[in-house]
Amino acid sequence: MTVTDEHPLAPHISLAPTLAEIHAEARVMAAVNQLSRGKAIILSDGIDLPTSGEIVFPAVRISTADAAFAIRHSSGFLQVALPSNRCDALLLPAQQGTAPGTAQCVTVDAATGITTGISAADRATTIRLLASSDASPASFSRPGHVVPLRADAALPMSDFGRPEAAVHLVAAAGFPPAAVLTTVVGTTDPTDVASGNDLHEFARSHQLPVVGLPDLDSEKTPLPCLHMLVDLPSGRTSLESFTDLGHNYLVLAVGEVSGREDVPVHLLPADQVLINAGSPSAEPRILIGLPQTAEDEYSRAIDGLHRQHSMIRAILRRLGCLSVVCP
Repeated sequence: MTVTDEHPLAPHISLAPTLAEIHAEARVMAAVNQLSRGKAIILSDGIDLPTSGEIVFPAVRISTADAAFAIRHSSGFLQVALPSNRCDALLLPAQQGTAPGTAQCVTVDAATGITTGISAADRATTIRLLASSDASPASFSRPGHVVPLRADAALPMSDFGRPEAAVHLVAAAGFPPAAVLTTVVGTTDPTDVASGNDLHEFARSHQLPVVGLPDLDSEKTPLPCLHMLVDLPSGRTSLESFTDLGHNYLVLAVGEVSGREDVPVHLLPADQVLINAGSPSAEPRILIGLPQTAEDEYSRAIDGLHRQHSMIRAILRRLGCLSVVCP
């Protein structure tokens, strides 16, 4: 987002994607496309200087060769991220002794169709079974050689950890929400995990796209709590509400704002939005109703207009504005 006026209360704010956002969206798209073919990606904690990265496969499609690749280039510790409700349905509790909130569940093997459970073939069988909608608690023996991970699908995307991000990407690729994760070990120092250039070089050598956790924010599409069209004396308006960082806002677009530059944005107490919208002014504008009249709410909304990936900015983009100003 580009701010061309340094006055904090009257900026011209471009809503065009920044170069960083364009690159992040491209990395997400490349990762989803790779996963959609049943191939692996690298999921890291960042792009420029990642401290570690996970090999991620769609669990439902993993083959023996895929499992062998993951084992060979990691510590061999294969995990499968599943939504929390699926872990509950399969009776997969947290491992005994783990701290509250720890994602790791009790380890499992497929109850049938395998031998010792440790081979790449056996672990691939167990992993595919975890991704199967036909699996039940009786489908697994415990303990085993595959570690289920509990992914919290209710988290906002900005708070995703690796289990949540992996499940999200695999589901976006069209597969059941179950993802294999295993940490890449170093190529220059195999006693440590791969990081920085070492991780990028591993990805390049195996033609694996790299996507960072922060990249997922770039594709965030806010879901409005309320969306409706309202006929007022000033014309038809679009009204919706949304939540950003725990605070509820109203957004009302008066007139045609799509495709327009420098659309005025007025920050008002929520109970004044409809009153302002009914004024005879013919100027297309956007009214944002603040949850309170306190100064900190005004400042928080201004910050949201400037903050990359904020819900306010995403809503304005969805309305089709090219840029906005705060008169």
